[in-house]
Amino acid sequence: PHKLALIEKGAARLGIRSIRTALADGREHHAAWENAADLVVADVPCSGLGIIRKKPEIRFKNPDEIQTLPEIQARILANCAQYVKKGGTLVYSTCTILQRENEDVVRAFLTENPEFEAVSWTHPVCGERADGMVTLLPPVHNTDGFFIAKMHRKV
Repeated sequence: PHKLALIEKGAARLGIRSIRTALADGREHHAAWENAADLVVADVPCSGLGIIRKKPEIRFKNPDEIQTLPEIQARILANCAQYVKKGGTLVYSTCTILQRENEDVVRAFLTENPEFEAVSWTHPVCGERADGMVTLLPPVHNTDGFFIAKMHRKV
């Protein structure tokens, strides 16, 4: 709930009126949301290893929980994809640098969902991303570790 307030406050500050927030379990389907959004951001739960310098307690996470994350992430991504309109955009993001939570999840999703395709885009820090994906690394990009993938639902 506190993140909803942060998003709403940020949108208001920027004068953005088109953002609608809702609290829900990303794995649970909501029929009323199907094909309703131009843009869906799936900011999924992850191991958090990309932000370990800000949250050093992450190193004490249960390894068994981390092992199950790609399955949970894949379920959330597949569910969220159903809410994207034809011609809309789906963004998948994490705050980890692990390939199995990032590129592997996205590539599997794209294989299983041919109505989506990766979209080339340009990032101000690391330039053009022809495959639609970028992993930001602390020593390379002077930021925390994050992953972002941009996909488009074909018309």
